[in-house]
Amino acid sequence: MPFTGSHPAAVLPFLRTPLPASALVAGSVAPDVPFYLPVALPWATHTALAVVTVDLLLAVLVWALWHALLAPAALAAAPAGARGRLAGVPVGLRRRLRSARDAVLLVVALLLGAGLHVLVDEFTHPGRWGAEHLAVLAGDWGPLSAVRWLDHTGTVLGAVALLAWLGRWWRRTPAVPVPARPRWWLPWAVIATAGLAGGLSATAGAPDLRSAAVAAAFRGGGVVLGVSVVLALAGVRAGRRWAAAGGRPPG
Repeated sequence: MPFTGSHPAAVLPFLRTPLPASALVAGSVAPDVPFYLPVALPWATHTALAVVTVDLLLAVLVWALWHALLAPAALAAAPAGARGRLAGVPVGLRRRLRSARDAVLLVVALLLGAGLHVLVDEFTHPGRWGAEHLAVLAGDWGPLSAVRWLDHTGTVLGAVALLAWLGRWWRRTPAVPVPARPRWWLPWAVIATAGLAGGLSATAGAPDLRSAAVAAAFRGGGVVLGVSVVLALAGVRAGRRWAAAGGRPPG
């Protein structure tokens, strides 16, 4: 399968629609969420049935976690250039569901993102629909199977598409002046270091380079998520303590 981080590229064409972008992205990564957890879940996530059941539930959880906790923390720890460009974006979960229409668009976006993820994987997994029904995908293309080539190509092209979109957004989005925050990079350094250490710890005993990379990505990504949640919760607690004391949060 393409790397989880590349899957949101499939929803880029829908960003101009009324569908909420964060829900599209949450849905597009939801089927892979169990791979990043420390415990195995007993449900399949890469089937048509899963899209409207397990994946939808996971997508709701991802979306809610992002808006309720991680997005405010990420914005608070962002450099001035990013905060200035996002100054008008509403933060928090309560602002996302103000009407029945908002709820419907949310569910549609989550389902669309998850459905596109599962559809793409049907053509990049051995033993899935693509390899089983399309002769061109059933064999090998040189040293790798056809679906493995599509897997790697999808990962690279998806990452390039996302970087290109982000670069275009950065150039075209005006930034309002915001105060610089010292040591804004510190939580990102902690998260990156923890993720790297977690990823490296998963490579021992891997039979080949690809297996090591996959294991490192899954464990490292899980560590990144866990540390991010812990830091975000610590930030919320610190902010409440400062508010109770009548002061202002540092930075």
